[in-house]
Amino acid sequence: MVKETDTQIILQAKDFCYELDKRTGLFSQMQFAGRNYLNHPMELNIWRAPTDNDRYLKEEWKKAHYDEAYTKAYQIEMLQDKHGVLLVEHAAVVAASVQKILDVEITWKIEGNGKISSFIHVTKDEEFPDLPRFGVRMFLNENLETVSYFGMGPQESYRDKHQGSSHGYYRSNVNLMHEDYIRPQENGSHFDCEYAEVANTQFGIIVVSDQPFSFQASKYTQEELERAAHNYELVESDSTVLCIDYALNGIGSNSCGPVVLDKYRFKDTAFRFQFELVLFVKE
Repeated sequence: MVKETDTQIILQAKDFCYELDKRTGLFSQMQFAGRNYLNHPMELNIWRAPTDNDRYLKEEWKKAHYDEAYTKAYQIEMLQDKHGVLLVEHAAVVAASVQKILDVEITWKIEGNGKISSFIHVTKDEEFPDLPRFGVRMFLNENLETVSYFGMGPQESYRDKHQGSSHGYYRSNVNLMHEDYIRPQENGSHFDCEYAEVANTQFGIIVVSDQPFSFQASKYTQEELERAAHNYELVESDSTVLCIDYALNGIGSNSCGPVVLDKYRFKDTAFRFQFELVLFVKE
């Protein structure tokens, strides 16, 4: 069953109820088997907490207002058939006082069993600097704390920082995935993943893709990591913050050597990102 209001598209079936915000083209609520999965609306995410190595690069990013960017939907077309619902959207990532940063086409496919497939096509304005990242940020129920993934681990890994990692299946806890740098900064992402799961003993969510992705599960938002000057000042979020990323810019920069090597830059101006979300309960 599909309902529509001025601001929401509500998709409801026996096991799930999803609400999509027509102003952003992104999900604002997800309920599955009676459990609430989202504490706050989903976001398209292009910002990350700057690292010590970003001391110069972050000034370019802030001039571009990447840290203030948000998603705006212009058009949403809804198609239904016996297999589910397609939401075909034209949206953009924008910020005040600058031209549109990204032009985005999003297709959400919602199947009768609750599985969500995402197909995102992005075109970046070439006048803007390299992006810090691109992905989807979800503010999950804080009780989802056990993490499993198939990718580079067990320590944090990035496109230019993974030689000490190995590709395999790993399990951890959200708290243990945080790298406790004295000066809080971007940390805890895992590179080249095919599968990630965040769960507890009762329910959870799976991210899977044929296209390698990076993911990050944390008790801290990127805003909090940037705000705090020392690790003891950090304040936990009310959510498990899950970032599903197409890519992140390399961690190294010219604060301690040359700029990021060309092969580690996130310099793409047109790209596609595809993944699936599977919500589940344990019997």
